[in-house]
Amino acid sequence: MINIKIKDFYVAGLVIGIIGGILHNFLLLLLISAGLKTRTYWKDMAEVFFNAPQVLTWYAQLFGLIASIGMAGVNGILIAVLLKVTGRDYLYIKTISASSAMGFAVFMLIYPALGLDFLQHSIITNYVAFFTFIFYGVVVGFMFDKFTDFG
Repeated sequence: MINIKIKDFYVAGLVIGIIGGILHNFLLLLLISAGLKTRTYWKDMAEVFFNAPQVLTWYAQLFGLIASIGMAGVNGILIAVLLKVTGRDYLYIKTISASSAMGFAVFMLIYPALGLDFLQHSIITNYVAFFTFIFYGVVVGFMFDKFTDFG
């Protein structure tokens, strides 16, 4: 078995964050395919950059998907910085709490600052967001644990 360890925290955070973002979006796609009525992060990102009726076109949704994966990469970098500064002890607690904190900061601060309050008052969307932030934190925590050795 190949044992790859990334020593650079920035690159590790970016790559791991992007992989976590891809898996996060795939989980959302599975939940929607199973019949769950929830919003997706890629649609939210499309709404940041496009207005109706363009927001529902395939090219706007594709851009939203790319942007959501890019933001997951930024989240991964921020988590890598946290691990670099504080160390690797309690790694999963740190990755899950940082992922959740950053996700909810986006919902509570960034979206309202942009005038995007469309996630408020949706019980299903808020619970899906809560649990998928935890999912993302676990996934990136696992990858940081297995594939990095900084901090």
